[in-house]
Amino acid sequence: MQQEQYYKELPSWKTRKTPVKCIKVIQETPDVKTFQFQALDPCLFHFKPGQFISLLLEIDGVKHNRSYTISSSPSRPHILEITVKKEDGGAVSPWLHAKIIAGSRLELRGPAGRFNNLDVSSESVLLISAGSGVTPMISMARFWSDTDPNKDIKFLNWVRSTEDIIFRRELGLLEHKTNNFQLEVVCTQPGLSQNWLGRRGRVNHTVLYDMVPDINSRTVFCCGPEGFMQQVKSCLKKLNFNMENYHDESFDPGGKKKAKLANQKQADQVKTSQEPTPKPTRVYTPTYRVRLSKSNLLLDITPDEILLEMLEAANVDISSACRGGNCGACVVQKLSGETTTKVEHGLSDEDRALGKILTCTTSVHSDLELDL
Repeated sequence: MQQEQYYKELPSWKTRKTPVKCIKVIQETPDVKTFQFQALDPCLFHFKPGQFISLLLEIDGVKHNRSYTISSSPSRPHILEITVKKEDGGAVSPWLHAKIIAGSRLELRGPAGRFNNLDVSSESVLLISAGSGVTPMISMARFWSDTDPNKDIKFLNWVRSTEDIIFRRELGLLEHKTNNFQLEVVCTQPGLSQNWLGRRGRVNHTVLYDMVPDINSRTVFCCGPEGFMQQVKSCLKKLNFNMENYHDESFDPGGKKKAKLANQKQADQVKTSQEPTPKPTRVYTPTYRVRLSKSNLLLDITPDEILLEMLEAANVDISSACRGGNCGACVVQKLSGETTTKVEHGLSDEDRALGKILTCTTSVHSDLELDL
């Protein structure tokens, strides 16, 4: 009875920093691990399946903020899980694989992200994933298995080879114990030595329709590499699918978009340096002052800078993920000032009414004050 009362009194997870302890590490595939966490101050991890958290790490003196989709289910709220693929050459995922063991402590922030299955009404669903994009799908599948075991679910997962099938045993178990759960795994490069009897090849509209003949009556959730998701959308359009019933995950866990932009900027600078130097012209670029009200910090920014990048360069503690205005992780309250936000899909109507902005796609046009 005492233990039951303890669990009833546990508070819900807050969206700011949460110190956690790793309680278990599971080797899913040769290059994928699942990390199980519990909060140091006991709490319940309430979130929407499909959302993500941000890990706040310091590696060799450098601060990193990386986002990973939650792979566990909110129907089992005492433990939080993330499933991470080791990216060769990455700064964070190899460190997590090498250093995080049972007993390790770190900080995370969340949950965040608008991609989830609770805000979407659906009768029957189609979950499409590739590679580590399976993580939000397993969260959704686990949740429905616990709360709606008769949910009509078609689960399609594209992988390179049989050894790359993440959650292979659990997916088989879900299909075995859940009434209307249908699983199909497709290998793109199974190899001659692998005894693979299932489908092979990449996604195309013919194969998609063959696997899911009633696709136009389903709600689709999709997650995977950007090229894969673009191909899925192209296939759905060829099948005259109503794209209002399509939802995908589009955050950038490894900071690849930022790196790509930095490389492009560097290439442009090299190209410019190789061209004949034009006659100098005086160009006036205004500088504005950004005040952070909570930390009482003053920063300078110019109109051609992105607000989030300026804050990160100043080591301001701010969450980020997609860097494209889609997820809502970097939302802040604007107290005063003029700004322009190019993409703000990650803002809710309530956020807009309150004057909140997404720093990842915002430029500044006057002195600014933020509730940070």
